[in-house]
Amino acid sequence: MRTKLLLISVLVVALLAAACSGDDKDKPTILFADQQFESLWINNAIAKFVIENGYGNPVVTVEVTTPIMQASIANGDLDVALEMWQQNWIDNYNEETAAGNIINLGMTYEGGPQFFIIPKATADEFNIVTIDDMKNHWELVKDPEDSSKGEFHNCPIGWQCAEINRAKIFAYGLDEFFNIKSGGSQAALDAALVGAQKKGEPVFGYYWAPTSIMGAYEWTILEEPGYTASCWEEVAKGQEDNTYVPTEACAYENLPVDKGVNRDLEEKDPAIYEMLSKMNVGLQPINVTAAWAMDADIQGDWEQAAIYYLQNYEDRWTTWMPSDSVEKVKEALANIS
Repeated sequence: MRTKLLLISVLVVALLAAACSGDDKDKPTILFADQQFESLWINNAIAKFVIENGYGNPVVTVEVTTPIMQASIANGDLDVALEMWQQNWIDNYNEETAAGNIINLGMTYEGGPQFFIIPKATADEFNIVTIDDMKNHWELVKDPEDSSKGEFHNCPIGWQCAEINRAKIFAYGLDEFFNIKSGGSQAALDAALVGAQKKGEPVFGYYWAPTSIMGAYEWTILEEPGYTASCWEEVAKGQEDNTYVPTEACAYENLPVDKGVNRDLEEKDPAIYEMLSKMNVGLQPINVTAAWAMDADIQGDWEQAAIYYLQNYEDRWTTWMPSDSVEKVKEALANIS
């Protein structure tokens, strides 16, 4: 019920925004999912700038957890998820796409790797290579609240990777050596990992790319058994049932990160649907933009990151839209002081 009320309130805000948009007051508001992580903030900001300036539609982003995003895109409460990471909720994704409720519009960028990491300096000093090696080095990352175990920094609460990683930790037998800690946001996870790097201390946790901290610091990605479909079926059982310990675990599959939209978006606004189907920001451009945003200390003003991307990767985004929209976006960029 709270989720429904949240979405209803957002829709009211969106309608008010549309009503105040001058000549574009009849253009529908496009609602984007925001699962609260860096690359998505950048991608949402890029799409928002392009849509509002190139097409005249208001854009609203809505903070949601991954399960709420899944349900909201499927039932039409939200229009767009620019980063589905569907391999983390594949059964539900398969059901919704087969039913035609969610349409996959192709990749936003190539390959979204997910992994377990420690600082490279720690790995080199103690010859840590594999995930199993951590069983012999748990004391390097003692849990300050329970000195009998080490500390594993997991995905934020509400992300599906938190449940996947819990299942993997138990399947690997690491639960005997590590307590699993999940914070409430990416910022909390970043603080734990980056804080240790800045102090030159060991730390053990989950992360992914593209992200600024993977480029800003030296990390070792711990080797795991290679991904197989049968292994992942076991992991998925543990993901869905926290009392089930998978008989095996393996590395995440490295798949492109795709865009998902509600089935009614094409009818709601065909031009926006067409633009999103062509929108491919690219993995390396996002890495570069994320690193720039960190160096520039943009303080959460993700429009600045969008502007940086649009100013530096014109050869990419101009292929997403017709010439009249391209010119409008260029004019908006030129007017930025």
